[in-house]
Amino acid sequence: MRLLIITLLSLSLTSSVFAFGKKPPKNRLTFHMQGQASDGPKMVFPLPMGDKRLFFRKSPVTFTKEIVAFLPFFAEDGTAGATFQFRPETARRIAAITNQNRQKWLVAMLNGRPVDAVFIEKPVTDGKLVIWQGIKQAEIVSFDYIIPHIGESGKEWKERLKNHKKARAAEIKARKEKQRK
Repeated sequence: MRLLIITLLSLSLTSSVFAFGKKPPKNRLTFHMQGQASDGPKMVFPLPMGDKRLFFRKSPVTFTKEIVAFLPFFAEDGTAGATFQFRPETARRIAAITNQNRQKWLVAMLNGRPVDAVFIEKPVTDGKLVIWQGIKQAEIVSFDYIIPHIGESGKEWKERLKNHKKARAAEIKARKEKQRK
């Protein structure tokens, strides 16, 4: 049932992006560990967190290219969230970093904007990081083009991409027909 909902979410999001007849741009997703103001402006950047202003390291813990799969879902605020699964070597690095930085914040930056933050209570040992909210529909579609869903085989992913391309071609054709009339 969940897979059906996620597939329908992906397909419904596709039409809004394809209306422009363009493939969505690639996303840049990074996660940044909390730092200290004393680290200096070359090493950290400030972000408001509630009534406080916290500092986060400019050097990210992870990069988009280290993600091997993701799984989008609807967030309570009407945006999307997603679970991101990382390569085994990245998963080990995330486990070590989150073990060393308990009781600190980890912020997700998507295309240069802060999306969500999580408080680290225990090490992340499964190699998965979650963004609970704040992802735009077009960004989910963009991830669909570069990363398979968690549990999706390579064949299933290629079939999903093929369906996306068909939908995009149909949208372009319909737009051209409309312009001719």
